[in-house]
This record gives sequence, structure tokens and C-alpha cells, in this order.
Amino acid sequence: MVGGKFGVRRNCRCAVLAGFALLGSSTPALAGSFRVDPVQIELPPDRQAAALTIANSGTNPVSIRAETFAWSQTDGLDRYAPSGNVIVSPPIFTIPAGKTQLVRVGLRNRGGAQAYRVIFEEIPNAKPEAGRIEVALRLNLPLYVEPASKPAKAPLQWSARSDSAGNLILTAWNGGSTHAQIVQLVANQNGRDQLLSRQMGVVLPNSSRSWKIGRQPDLKPGTSFLLKARGPAGETETEVTPAQS
Repeated sequence: MVGGKFGVRRNCRCAVLAGFALLGSSTPALAGSFRVDPVQIELPPDRQAAALTIANSGTNPVSIRAETFAWSQTDGLDRYAPSGNVIVSPPIFTIPAGKTQLVRVGLRNRGGAQAYRVIFEEIPNAKPEAGRIEVALRLNLPLYVEPASKPAKAPLQWSARSDSAGNLILTAWNGGSTHAQIVQLVANQNGRDQLLSRQMGVVLPNSSRSWKIGRQPDLKPGTSFLLKARGPAGETETEVTPAQS
């Protein structure tokens, strides 16, 4: 299964189920409200579990269930596969209005560097208020499991190509043993910066991830430019030359 969009910074995107389908509808929509802290889960070698606090900031009780997926990257795309290796306790719970719930996340078996997604999803009310539609919240959190040895960072190796429709595709390869995060991509050509993407993305260890930029008439196949990739640790610059697919 291919993973959808998700937040990877120290905040989290809320995927509102069926929310956009309600645009233009005259039926009032109610959305649940809960927060998770922290929103990035990390398990260093000396820790077997992590603790999360989930707070209900709404005025009604909220029931939540947890799902877990193994997270990998193939052909530059995020892939999710159901996983039973992650333990979430409790897996289903209800938080009264204005209260919090402590949740622990751990592993059954631990190997080297691993990555998972932990999804907390609101359970819709079985009997919604008459005349209203409830919209459930779904928070998708990354879980990073560090290897026993000290994680080694390696510079991302970037490549570019133009697909059959003329879209620029940028791909980063991570040869290190820890994940790398990208928050912005900029092309510099002839001394002029051009913003390409602010789509946040993570490149997992020994994996590649691609960004589909779209049509860029100035960045044609065979024409080199300086790619500026910005992440939490700073900015790197790499000269790339798009190839024709």
C-alpha cells in the first residue's frame, strides 16, 4: 500500500476524513479535536518504549483507535504495510473532554534501523446528532527505531529527470543509517533562485524518495542547475542535470 501525505516536522498534519467531500454542503460538519505530544516518535538503542500524551481539547468525549504500519520506500515512493511489530497500549481508548491519555509505543522485536507509521484515528460517533455530519481526525506519526550502533549520516545524493509528460522529478538517495528530512527545494540557475517545493519529506536509510515538481521550462533535460535542499540541520547544494526519461 502506498502511503499518503504526512507531517514529519515537530508538528503534525491532520488528515480529515471525507472533509473535502463536504465542501459546498449546507449540512453542518463537526470535527473532533485532539492533540498528540510528541508528534515524532524515536526509539534510541537504550529505550524499549516511548510515551505519548494525547489531549482532548474539545467539549465532548473522543474515542480513538491506533493502527501501525511498517514504512519503507521503493522507487522513490513511501510504502505502508500493516505491521504487528509495534505495540500501542492502549490500542483503543476514550478521552473525556478536557482530559489527557498516556499512550505507550514499543516493539515486539527490534532489528537495525527501522521506520514505522503510527496512526491515531477518531472513532465516529455511532449516533451523531441529528442534522449534522461528524468528521473524524486522523493523525499520522513517524516512528524511527535507531540501530544499536551510532547512526551515521551521509550526504543525500540527488538526481533529476524529466518524465514523459515533461514533469521534473527530483530524487534523493540516502546511504546513511539514519533518516534525513527535507522541508524545501530551490533551484538556482544563473544566480536566480526558484522555489521548487515546500513539500516536507523524509528519506529513509538506504532508500530513495522522489519529489514530483511539475513542468519547469527553464530546467530542461541537459541543462544543469544548483539544487538547494533545506532541512532542519541546514542547507546543502548539489549540481544536477535533468535526464530525459
